[in-house]
Amino acid sequence: MFEQVGFEAATVRSIGAEAGVSAAALYIYFDGKEGLVLAACELKVTALKARLGALEHEASGPMGHAFAILETTTAWALQNLDVYELLLAGTGAQGSGKIWTLGRELDAACLRELEIALVGFIGRSPDDCARIETGARALWAVANGVICLCRRLDCPGAIGPLLSAAVAPVLREIVTAEVDTVGAATPHRASSVH
Repeated sequence: MFEQVGFEAATVRSIGAEAGVSAAALYIYFDGKEGLVLAACELKVTALKARLGALEHEASGPMGHAFAILETTTAWALQNLDVYELLLAGTGAQGSGKIWTLGRELDAACLRELEIALVGFIGRSPDDCARIETGARALWAVANGVICLCRRLDCPGAIGPLLSAAVAPVLREIVTAEVDTVGAATPHRASSVH
């Protein structure tokens, strides 16, 4: 029902009628409309988190893993625009405390997965932490930009090529920064190649 009419327009009474139960029963089990919205969102968020967790074993290399995370979250967002807009884009008046918290948890989970992917490329030293966090945030910002662009333009079909074009400069910058950092840390490396 939420997908048909949106979170704002759906009422507890109309949801109950659609489900064949009384509004009173819904209030008992879900604590009102906020509980219903939260339950609907939690199902989709749990599915996305499970998919993200499985990507590490499927992707080829850290950069492939990072791109798979971005592609998965972008596709999920475009398939679940109602949930994405409510939890991550900050739209809609349904942004109660519990719903806001779920959105922040999802945002943090996506960033954490990107950081895990970048650790595989950049490393784990204390000096690398800031670069990992900055890289993850930059990639996440690009993905959210692609989602907003697709949402506004009603992008048809696969978003992989658009996402790839948007993410490529950020990934290149991360790779370049890593090469520069490694090169600066080991100045004798270049001379030993001769």
